[in-house]
Amino acid sequence: MGQAAYLLTNKPILILGTSALILALLAILFQFTLVTGVEKGTLEGKVYSISQRPIGGGNRSVHRIDLAKVKLPDGNFIIVRCERYCKLDQEIKITVYKPLFSSELRYVYERN
Repeated sequence: MGQAAYLLTNKPILILGTSALILALLAILFQFTLVTGVEKGTLEGKVYSISQRPIGGGNRSVHRIDLAKVKLPDGNFIIVRCERYCKLDQEIKITVYKPLFSSELRYVYERN
């Protein structure tokens, strides 16, 4: 009990511990909010067309990502991020992600 009381009364340790906990929670929140989200399931479809979109600063393309227009079995189309792995008329399995603070779903083709 004496050691726990010492840790709670020692201000530098308390400040460092609280800061580390806050940073860890922010990293987890960032991962599920902006990067991926929570996995909601999978879909299957056929690649209908492929296009590229630049991402980066301003109008300059620091990096290009491939976007595929995929036709689902029910006839609907969705846009999927596929990073140079998609080919026309290819049957693919798509992972669906939902960010924590958004209603917009993200569709990603992850090659195994």
